[in-house]
This record gives sequence, C-alpha cells and structure tokens, in this order.
Amino acid sequence: MDALIIDLSMPREQYLTLYTTYIRNVRCVARSGQSVLFPVSVLKPFVTREGIHGSFLLRFDANNKFRSLERL
Repeated sequence: MDALIIDLSMPREQYLTLYTTYIRNVRCVARSGQSVLFPVSVLKPFVTREGIHGSFLLRFDANNKFRSLERL
C-alpha cells in the first residue's frame, strides 16, 4: 500500500505548539486502523485560523517514507 487516508482535527494552538517545539513528527491512526508517523512540517499549508480539520490522503514511497499529503 502506498497511501492512507487520515482524518485530522487539531486546533491551531496545538499545531503551533508542535511546530515550534522539538517535536518533528505526528503520529495518527489512518482509517484503515494503521498507525502512521509523518513530519509535522507537511501540515503547514493546511493550517487555517481554526487549525487543521479534514480528511487527507497521505502518500509514501516503497520505503515507507513520506511522499505527499493532499486534502480530500
């Protein structure tokens, strides 16, 4: 599998705390039930005044390294 769908709901303050601290990765559970870890920095384009909310397609390569994230 080279992609997973994730649902995120994160207030802006929580994202800013993650982004400005030593935390470099976010762990969440995909709709498939799999746990996934990806760089917090890839969320930056999706931050609004309310935070990050929505469903996203997370793509990764054959080595399970992050490739792209797009809003669904």
